Amino acid sequence: MDDRNTKRDLVLAPSEYAYMQDVTKGIVKTYTGPTVINPTAQERPVVFDPESRQFSACGLEQAVQQIVIAPEGYYVMLKNPSVKDDHPPAGGVYPAPDLRIGRKINITGPCAFALWPGQLADLVKGHVLRSNQYVLARVYNAEEAGKSPSELFIIKGTDVSFYIPPTGIGVVRDETGAWVRDALTLERLEYCILVDQNGKKRYERGPKVVFPEPTELFVTRDGARKFKAIELNAIQGLHVKVIAPYAESGRTYKEGDELFITGAETAIYYPREEHALIGDKHFAVAVPAGEGRYVMNRTTGHIRMVRGPAMLLPNPIDEVIVRRVLSDRECATWYPGNAEVLAVNRAMRKLDDPGTRPDVKVASPAASFENVSSSFTKPRAIVVDAKYEGVPGVSVWVGYAVLVVDKQGRRRVEQGPKNLLVEYDETFEVQQLSTGTPKSSDKLVETAFLRVLNNKVSDRCIVETSDHVQVTLGYSMRVSFTGEPTKWFEVENYVKFLCDHVRSVLKGSAKKQSVEAFYAQSVDMVRDAILGKPNAEGKRSGMRFEENGMYVTDVEVLDVTIDDDDIAALLGDAQHEAVAANIAILRAQRGLELTARKEAIARGEADARAETARRVAELEIAATGDRLQIALAGVRAELDTAAAQKEAAVAKNAVADADHAAHLARTRAAAALDTEIAAKQQELALAALRAEVDAAVARFGAAQGGFSEALLALGNAEVLAKVAEAMSVQSFVGGKTLTDVIDKVFAGTPLAGVMDKVKARASAAPTNGKPALPAKT
Repeated sequence: MDDRNTKRDLVLAPSEYAYMQDVTKGIVKTYTGPTVINPTAQERPVVFDPESRQFSACGLEQAVQQIVIAPEGYYVMLKNPSVKDDHPPAGGVYPAPDLRIGRKINITGPCAFALWPGQLADLVKGHVLRSNQYVLARVYNAEEAGKSPSELFIIKGTDVSFYIPPTGIGVVRDETGAWVRDALTLERLEYCILVDQNGKKRYERGPKVVFPEPTELFVTRDGARKFKAIELNAIQGLHVKVIAPYAESGRTYKEGDELFITGAETAIYYPREEHALIGDKHFAVAVPAGEGRYVMNRTTGHIRMVRGPAMLLPNPIDEVIVRRVLSDRECATWYPGNAEVLAVNRAMRKLDDPGTRPDVKVASPAASFENVSSSFTKPRAIVVDAKYEGVPGVSVWVGYAVLVVDKQGRRRVEQGPKNLLVEYDETFEVQQLSTGTPKSSDKLVETAFLRVLNNKVSDRCIVETSDHVQVTLGYSMRVSFTGEPTKWFEVENYVKFLCDHVRSVLKGSAKKQSVEAFYAQSVDMVRDAILGKPNAEGKRSGMRFEENGMYVTDVEVLDVTIDDDDIAALLGDAQHEAVAANIAILRAQRGLELTARKEAIARGEADARAETARRVAELEIAATGDRLQIALAGVRAELDTAAAQKEAAVAKNAVADADHAAHLARTRAAAALDTEIAAKQQELALAALRAEVDAAVARFGAAQGGFSEALLALGNAEVLAKVAEAMSVQSFVGGKTLTDVIDKVFAGTPLAGVMDKVKARASAAPTNGKPALPAKT
């Protein structure tokens, strides 16, 4: 429990102060701690109410207040400073000094002081500014601040990062009570709009930090202060009006000019203060293939047609897309039987107010850019349903044609198959055709389509024969159109024109015939009258109309009726009689034909039998010829076989002769080789024999003692013959030596002993380095 509640005295700490008022004089004294307050009966504790600017009584404990303490980085905004700019010193009691009421000073910390009675103090933290922050300052004391009174200015975070205002300048809070305000940071493709108090707008684009001027405010939309740049492509555009003159890229724009900016020239558009947007972003209209749109020049009134496929982006400065409303007659003739087309066009004619039309959007002539819907997004998948939005299209079928005319009187014929788009000032020539059977003008049908190929026109005609009998004809004509197409529409009601002419021709033709003849040949007579008689090839020339190129190519007779019943009955009886007679004739003819057929069959059977016998004989002859051919073929085959065998034998003998000749040649070659070898061997044997003879001579010289007997023995003819035989070439070839030959020659002769002695001597005698002959054992 605080002692101040139990004691009369009030002790103030060093950081406290209190106010005591003399109730008799009204003087308010300031007590600053550390001190003790001993209030008297004439004193009461009071506090100063900053709201009411008055002193109010309170208890002692409520009178104690904390002194103002401003640390470093803070400042104090002191109101009603003293004349001496002093503060109550600590530890005492001081009467209230004179104050400069209404003045305000800023005291920068660090500082601490008590307040004089009647003073007010606000402790404010110094303003820390980032590069994208600022404070708005106001000059409230021009003399102290050295600036113009009531001047507003901006302190940017890009200039100072910490700001404490001096005396004479105060920082203005924003709408939320904050001292520091955020500048606007713009990224690429972003922009902002600032409006000054004089109404002038300023446009800034990113990337950039935008600081407003003191008198400017950011334009906001849905709480946002920055907006996306308007992105355009080749099929988008903006309609802009120039509201202030300016020059750009060497071109001067004056107030009131209108511009249409598309993505083809400006892909990204940033608004500017000289421009005012007219309406929203313009989008191209898809014109599919086979369709079109009308575009009117707002200056000249000329309407042109744009054919698909195309993306149509008209220039709104001088162009506008228009729709064509068809009349009831045009709906009926262009689109026969289409109730929807008729209803839609009637509904469009009732829309007198353009603002209620579904295809017309009325925009403000000077919309501001901050209202531009830059977030416009349509789904990528679109549905093209322009059935009644574009140019009326007419499908001309195969075999049909239409005549197109315009306001200038130009004419052209369009033939199907074709999808035809009609210019704004063009329409179709309407024909009125007779209807009914027979054709009449009582009920006409209107159509813009002319059937030019194989059109069928049915009609009935009453004709009168030469005997004054009336006959009603029903027929159908096949009609085509040939020649120059522009002539096809020269006759407005070609059906009536055709039927009237054909009726006249039929009446003239029937008048030349009696009723019986006409009734019997009515079909041919009608076809001859209309199409002409057939030529040698059976073709008819047809009926041509030079007036409009109409050409009747065929006629089908549907009905021939005699109006007079009695005459019809008589003709019927006559017809019955004629039919009965014809039937009798037919029966007789059939009997004759039957008999003729029977006889023909009999003749045919006889002919068939004869033909069969003839055919059998022919087959026998053919079989005999075939057997003969087979025999001849066998003989020829045998002859061919013998000739082939002969040729084979000749070839075989030729081969044998060739083999024999080759064998003989090989034998001769072998014999020649043997002879050559034998000759070489004889030469060798002779050489050896010479050597032996030489040796023998040497030996015989040594054995001259018995040689005489040998010579005598040689006188014997028989001995000479043996010697010759022994000395023959074959003996030497057989490999025998001279000693062997001598032994053989003289064996069993008187010289055998002599020859033994000779050999013994020869063996004992020297041989000049040669070995002696071996002795016979």
